[in-house]
Amino acid sequence: MHQAIRSSLFIGLVSLGLSGCALETPPPSTGYLPANAFDGRVIGEDPAIAATNEARWSFTHPKAMQGRPAEMALAVASLDAMAGQFATGGRWVSMNSLAKLQMLRARRAVRAVLGIRPGTPSQTVINSMVTISLALRHGNRPAALAAAKSAEFTFPPPRTLSILAHFPPVPIAAEATTFASRYLFPGGGGPFFLR
Repeated sequence: MHQAIRSSLFIGLVSLGLSGCALETPPPSTGYLPANAFDGRVIGEDPAIAATNEARWSFTHPKAMQGRPAEMALAVASLDAMAGQFATGGRWVSMNSLAKLQMLRARRAVRAVLGIRPGTPSQTVINSMVTISLALRHGNRPAALAAAKSAEFTFPPPRTLSILAHFPPVPIAAEATTFASRYLFPGGGGPFFLR
């Protein structure tokens, strides 16, 4: 009798523990820009600073980005990368939690504009966007179209490139990248803007 009660209690505690684990939210998908993402334009610069600056400038100046799909693709990749890194990286532990949350919301909003399926791994988005950016920068439109042709993109490749060339304003992305720019170093330190 006592053995049966003990067994039931043990099974109940294990079940409770497992159900608690199931309720935990997995960490946001995190990816990194490849070494050639900036095509040699930011040699020696901290990759996190370069990526955040790229995203901040592009999303806070939507009119200036019209007709610049290569740069917009790099900005999308940069935002996607830094949203995940800010949320999961130990380097950013002291970053304001609202700034991290805003970056993740911005990433979702930007992906929605491009018709990228929810749940797509960050590295997949980054790799596609960087490939598109480099291909367009070097005049290889067929390679850019090929990079936009995958199961993760719900729009036809020409439409994806058209959106990148005429990207609409995304206010949450402008706000999030500006806010996050204040925390480019552990401990904050106030605004730090480069372009």
